[in-house]
Amino acid sequence: MKVLSRIALGIVLLLGTLIAVSNTAPVELHLWPFSDFVVMPLYLAVVLLLLLGVLVGLTMGWVAGRGHRRLARERRREADRLGREVSQLKADIAARDKAARKDAPPKEPPAAEVRALERQRALADPEGMDPTRARA
Repeated sequence: MKVLSRIALGIVLLLGTLIAVSNTAPVELHLWPFSDFVVMPLYLAVVLLLLLGVLVGLTMGWVAGRGHRRLARERRREADRLGREVSQLKADIAARDKAARKDAPPKEPPAAEVRALERQRALADPEGMDPTRARA
């Protein structure tokens, strides 16, 4: 596609050059509200009118897109505000969870785990001779 568009551009530029070289005769342009006139080559008049048309089209497109740009700005501001709100809520949740973990009493292991550990100790030291374990 890129090659095709470059070929088309080359053809348009070649045609424009041929028209400019072929139409160098002077032309009088009378501008309506003024009594003066301008003398210039025909190709220059054509190029200036094309540039004027491009500028008018770009201006109309820019004016027509004003509402879309305004809406995009509003939505970007709203997204930024919501992003800040989400960050603040995450920080609040993290602080609340941290405070809840700090205030909560330490969890005792479930009774099944305690019994399993006692059985393992009894297997490892069947006579209770382990000095690190105190007898109750």
